[in-house]
Amino acid sequence: MIKIAYLGPEGTFSEQAARCFTRTMDAEGTSLSPLASIEDVFEAVETGAAAYGVLPIENSIEGGVNATIDALIFDSDLFISKQLTLPIVQNLMISERNAGRKITNIISHPQALAQCRKFINREYPDAVIEAAASTAEAARTAARRSENGEAVAAIGPKNSADVYGLKIIQENVQDNKNNTTQFVLLTKDDTSAPKKGCNTSVVFSTRDEPGELYRVLGIFAIWNLNMTRILSRPTKNRQGEYVFFIEISECADATDVSDALTMIKRKTIFFKNLGSYQIVNV
Repeated sequence: MIKIAYLGPEGTFSEQAARCFTRTMDAEGTSLSPLASIEDVFEAVETGAAAYGVLPIENSIEGGVNATIDALIFDSDLFISKQLTLPIVQNLMISERNAGRKITNIISHPQALAQCRKFINREYPDAVIEAAASTAEAARTAARRSENGEAVAAIGPKNSADVYGLKIIQENVQDNKNNTTQFVLLTKDDTSAPKKGCNTSVVFSTRDEPGELYRVLGIFAIWNLNMTRILSRPTKNRQGEYVFFIEISECADATDVSDALTMIKRKTIFFKNLGSYQIVNV
């Protein structure tokens, strides 16, 4: 039985992504393990408590999920095994007993709240906004607090409404209807060797000198490699120091990717290969 950890509790978008990943595995059986935080998912895979971990890495509206990205860069030796893009539909939900009452509080994960910012400001400008560890935790909290008579609503997926017995009172409340989130399947197995038809992600930092980043990025152009993601993250050591996170889209010749990365490693002061991985179609 293969255990897969994901950002829980039950009913999150991460659980939906985990179930999609399981369908791509050639295994006799899998079990899903919901954990309380992104850090807990990393720890479960690193210690062997789970074979894989599923976490969000980027949303089409709010951008990178920094907790996942920073843990990959600075805090772990895990690799990306697979990646998928999941359509995200956010819903406003509340307990049946509070349906029709004025909503005093809205709770969800910070990413979900940000994805619905315009909707909240337009429809519920007086509501108190609260952050939760996940959308499913928000739903669970709303259900629990409704028992005390509080008119607390949650924003999250339909699954969480089903799991925690809430009623969806408004559907598709995200500000952009083409809302999607990329999820990664993390593993201890080294996936860094470039593979044909796979995406590859690396992080690096350069010397603090004029033109250094330009020269490194030029290497991708020399080998005709397409960068589908480029972002910077502070090193957390000193103001103005950054590492750069780059994703290269699938390439017909893995040797080109390997040669380019070899040269980039020589031209940088820090380099880390996060893996060459399959893109899974949902």
